[in-house]
Amino acid sequence: MDYTYTPPPKPTLARWWNITRAYKGQSVLRMLEYEHLSTLSIAGKVLDMGGGKKAKYLRLLPPGLTVESVNIDPGIEPTHLVEPGQPLPLADNSYDAVICFNTLEHIYDAVPVLQELYRVVKPGGAVHVIVPFMFRIHGHPDDYFRATPSWWQETFRRTGFAKMELMPLVWGRGSTRAVVPGMHGAFPRARMHLAMLFDILFAKLMLKGDRMSGRRGDSISGTSPGWFMTGWKGQE
Repeated sequence: MDYTYTPPPKPTLARWWNITRAYKGQSVLRMLEYEHLSTLSIAGKVLDMGGGKKAKYLRLLPPGLTVESVNIDPGIEPTHLVEPGQPLPLADNSYDAVICFNTLEHIYDAVPVLQELYRVVKPGGAVHVIVPFMFRIHGHPDDYFRATPSWWQETFRRTGFAKMELMPLVWGRGSTRAVVPGMHGAFPRARMHLAMLFDILFAKLMLKGDRMSGRRGDSISGTSPGWFMTGWKGQE
């Protein structure tokens, strides 16, 4: 399997201004997720694993998609209601792309689920996954694990993907410290913004280029609140 690690973009004032206004009231991790989702290039028939009609991120996806969804919760109005641990009631090679956002950490054994997503995506199609890393426990209905990029790389490889790309969803160490415990205490939003601005200043002074690369950048990425991963199924 071809593996690509993509350093995340550096935090800047322009990005801070845009995402804090476009995604008001969201956590740092959720803002970074939404920022990246708004640039995602997908088309055709898409499976949303863990979503439904009420998923807030659907508005960020490109127009013209045919989206079906799978969930264990009827309240989010999925296309297919599936019991935990059951195979997906879907045909092989039937979707142009699959999205799976903030879902796999809630599944005790994520490996069979990833295998199912690989099964239903068409040859040449992509499976896009977001999972948290440096993030507090949040049961919905439960929360089982956090995995490193090495674990995900090996799991995608064993599943059969021909190619994989991983990018940390991280703003900086200061904002990660705000993400882990959640926004509690006095003036939580102000403290979050101050942490993000501190990270911008640090990046401007200490990091070269427009991405978090090099020794310092890799160190910051090691404290990432989450990962954005894409695996491509080979042409059969």
